[in-house]
Amino acid sequence: MLLAFFFFCNLFLLCNIANASSPATDTVTGEHDLSGRVAIRHINISGNRTTKKGIILRELTFHQNDTMKLAMMAQLLEINRQNVFNTRLFNVVTLDTVHISGSMQVDINITVIERWYIWPIPFLEVSDRNFNVWWETRELSRLTYGIDFTFFNARGRNETLKIMTHFGFNQLYGFNYRIPALNRQQTIGTSFGGYVQLNHEVAVYTMNNKPVYLRSNSTYLKKAVYGFGEVLFRPDLYSTHSLRLAYSGANFDSSLLSIPGYTDANENPLQFVTVSYLFKADYRDVHFYPLKGYYIDAEVSHSIPYNIAHNSYLKSNMRLYLQLQKRWFWASRVTGKVSFEKTQPYYLQRGLGWGQDYVRGYEYYVIDGQHFILQKNNLKFALVPRRVEKLQFIPAEKFNTVPWALYVNAFVDMGYVYHYPGLSPGAANGTNNLQNHFLLGYGLGLDFTTYYDVVVRIESTLNLMNQPGIYFHFTAPI
Repeated sequence: MLLAFFFFCNLFLLCNIANASSPATDTVTGEHDLSGRVAIRHINISGNRTTKKGIILRELTFHQNDTMKLAMMAQLLEINRQNVFNTRLFNVVTLDTVHISGSMQVDINITVIERWYIWPIPFLEVSDRNFNVWWETRELSRLTYGIDFTFFNARGRNETLKIMTHFGFNQLYGFNYRIPALNRQQTIGTSFGGYVQLNHEVAVYTMNNKPVYLRSNSTYLKKAVYGFGEVLFRPDLYSTHSLRLAYSGANFDSSLLSIPGYTDANENPLQFVTVSYLFKADYRDVHFYPLKGYYIDAEVSHSIPYNIAHNSYLKSNMRLYLQLQKRWFWASRVTGKVSFEKTQPYYLQRGLGWGQDYVRGYEYYVIDGQHFILQKNNLKFALVPRRVEKLQFIPAEKFNTVPWALYVNAFVDMGYVYHYPGLSPGAANGTNNLQNHFLLGYGLGLDFTTYYDVVVRIESTLNLMNQPGIYFHFTAPI
């Protein structure tokens, strides 16, 4: 039944995606009928003090000496402006044309305002699943703090180096480095990294639809090591393939190993290697807060055990964004996950309630299970459409040009998690009554977006248990 529902929802989105407009790519290089067309004489780029010119040219659907239809020029310029902006290297991107007098030629001028690329960002994190859960207790002792040093656009080639140093209740020390382009065609890239994580507190099972934690102020209950290497393949502007090989090792305190269902072995350390493949097709207008376009991904992951059971799954995600009227927008998302093993250790099992996979109105809850389906819908109105303000009192161009927007929205989310009865603590006692039940949440929200991909959302919700709630989030709703 779950698979049938998942198939129906995906078929619905696919039908709408098939009807959605794809980015215009009307450029030609051969000798064809050139009536009603113009040739691109030069492509001029300015404002890129750090970024290499080739990084920008890689995002364009046209090249020097190509031709394009006059009737499609405005659409092509907007599509390419979005492509360059979605590198997340610039606060503002503009494209315009200059007609060459006495000819059917144009020069295309690309002007960018670069972001600030070096960020020693103070890190502050609650030890719960999200801010709303932590706010119930507001225990300062459960905070993790530190610095995430991130160097965006390293070497001017859109490479990213991130160094993480987290102290406090839970500790983490690690790094990752992403190189999107290794070859001249910029189609092959790589990323690699790893971390060491130390936890004073660990979720050990779920009861009454909420995680139950084991805590020790004096002992690290879990010591984990993770390392990965990844090959990236980007054959065109809108699709990416990645193949990842990762090692995971964890050493657990004896108190964790004695809890039934938390692990499926009584050995230390627990180790496994994971091979995963991820495909993405991203046709959204603005990646961090899209209003038009669509997105599809599919991931398959298989863990090769050393001394634990297999943990393999297939997960897919589809999102559709439509502009209904001038200031009205619709968004819909379907996410599904199917696990290939009936029995999974609790510390690896993930249903709804973690990360971005949750039904709005159920932020305080975790619904464990081997399979799930999630469907989200948003209708929004632009109270303040996207605009750019110039703050004259700030001299630095990287900070004084501020794009922002404000949206009010109504939403309805649905979900279902299938869990094999009796396979984890709490579930055997019948206390997790959200498993194997239809979930529904709805409400109203207000979204604020601004530069550096900042999103702030406040939402008022109601769920099927007639529980109202007000929640804050810091990512796009869909």
